[in-house]
Amino acid sequence: MVINILIIIIISGLLGYIIYLQIQLLKKNLFIESVIKRLSGIEHSTSIDEMIAYLQNIKKDSRNRFFLKRQFLDDSSINFILEENRNLKIYMHYTKEENVALSILKDGFKFASSLYKTALPVSKDKLDMTIKHNSRKLFGEYIIIICISKEIVDFYSMELKKASLKNYSFENLLTEAPPLQNEDSELIYLLAPQFIKGYIFRPSGEIIKNPSFDPYYNSPVFMRNIELLKNLNNI
Repeated sequence: MVINILIIIIISGLLGYIIYLQIQLLKKNLFIESVIKRLSGIEHSTSIDEMIAYLQNIKKDSRNRFFLKRQFLDDSSINFILEENRNLKIYMHYTKEENVALSILKDGFKFASSLYKTALPVSKDKLDMTIKHNSRKLFGEYIIIICISKEIVDFYSMELKKASLKNYSFENLLTEAPPLQNEDSELIYLLAPQFIKGYIFRPSGEIIKNPSFDPYYNSPVFMRNIELLKNLNNI
């Protein structure tokens, strides 16, 4: 008998709480309607439901923008990446180990055949950067920033064209070490360390700069690499 009474009391309490919540929701909706009417002055041209839907879309859009911001980097990191972006070709590469990041700063960046296989080109469009970041962030928390001047890119792209080396790109020339073949018979290149700006440790936002960074670096070896590629092409 006592148990039945307790159950009845609990159920009654829950029903009362549900009724209370419904009343509060109704009051909130009535308040929103009155505010919309007072502020908009368009109660005769637009329905309240349409206005509420519009406000909900604004709220949803604000949440999406907040989500995108939280998913990427802070302003100091973005500024570090995009600094002098008008004059530079900029790329991001992700790695999991700090010792690998430090090695890249010291020795240069290894890549197979093309830089684009493991490094993402970056634009000043933050949405584009965020999408690319989200597609690669699982590859590691250390973000390597690679910068090459557009002058260097344009010059060596033209030199390759003059030499009729159609299967190569400018980055294949920007190495002071001869390319090596891997087990898949792909050529492995080592981009000169001068083109490595530094790296960002994403969780903390810490930025490690490369003291030897020079995006305009132009070694005499780069021109000699054209003849090397010609010889490789004839093998």
